[in-house]
Amino acid sequence: MDMRNWNVDKSQLERQQQELKNKMAFTYLGHGPKATGFLAKEFKRKPGLYARCTTCGYYMPLDAKGEEVCICGNLHRTEHDFKTELPANEIEIFKGQSRG
Repeated sequence: MDMRNWNVDKSQLERQQQELKNKMAFTYLGHGPKATGFLAKEFKRKPGLYARCTTCGYYMPLDAKGEEVCICGNLHRTEHDFKTELPANEIEIFKGQSRG
């Protein structure tokens, strides 16, 4: 068990994810860092890009401020970097656009 998420209300995270999926349209770009930029070796934190955890299906904005951890704890974003417990090439990258 990942201790970073020991006090997280998973049902609240699931509700927030459902709201995000309802208001955003996601377009698949590819797997791993190179899906975020030409020949990128690390994940580029560009506006509108989302990493999707292949374990729990959590969509995480790469350019957002603050810390965020996915439901299962495999994706973790801080103010300055993005880390994953999974191999980088397993992370799916999507472009998110408002359905507005």
